[in-house]
Amino acid sequence: MDRLIQNYLIDLFADNSIVLEPDEDWLLTEGEDFPAIRGIWHEGKDGGMGRLDIDVVLDEERTIEESFGGIGTGKEGCRDALDSFARNDFHVVLAACWHVVNGRKLAVRELTAGGQRFTAYVGDFTLRGEKNAPMEIPEDGLSALEAAIATAPLSADVHWIRVFYGNVGDGKTQIEVLLDNEPWASGHKAIASVEWPQHDRYYSLRNFIALVPAD
Repeated sequence: MDRLIQNYLIDLFADNSIVLEPDEDWLLTEGEDFPAIRGIWHEGKDGGMGRLDIDVVLDEERTIEESFGGIGTGKEGCRDALDSFARNDFHVVLAACWHVVNGRKLAVRELTAGGQRFTAYVGDFTLRGEKNAPMEIPEDGLSALEAAIATAPLSADVHWIRVFYGNVGDGKTQIEVLLDNEPWASGHKAIASVEWPQHDRYYSLRNFIALVPAD
């Protein structure tokens, strides 16, 4: 499975003009120690959903830690999770860490937080769930989050935000908002304040944002 993950990531980055070199479990940027990336697959129990952990090392002290569910067993589940990474986080990570920006795959905005100016790389909200689940994203989905970012005491470093919203289907919701891998109360409050589409079947929305100090 390690070979499958490495080959997938090598090809994904190569398609965007970045050469990665294997170094044990890690893939290093050609000629550099950082940034580096690796993926670890955890098979689901009793045929359940497996999990792919993606780690992106920015420097000796900071690592982006993301996880993606994979539907299916073995290689099928692992590929499904890798495809989820490619849809959700990849182009944001590519822009923030490898400085390759694809304007067709993400939005680029200028934000101020903690007295610092940042370039924000904003990925799309990606849907997972019933095919007939609502696709319309509320206009205030991102604006509420940007308002929370503006009041966050951020240092002059790279920061990352991951948003997960789940519509369970019985009126209940699942919300998780992480800032630099840790639960972020203000971000949770912002996402909870939005009137997300209600549906009688489960669906989830995921979004990834990176903030890079502006020159």
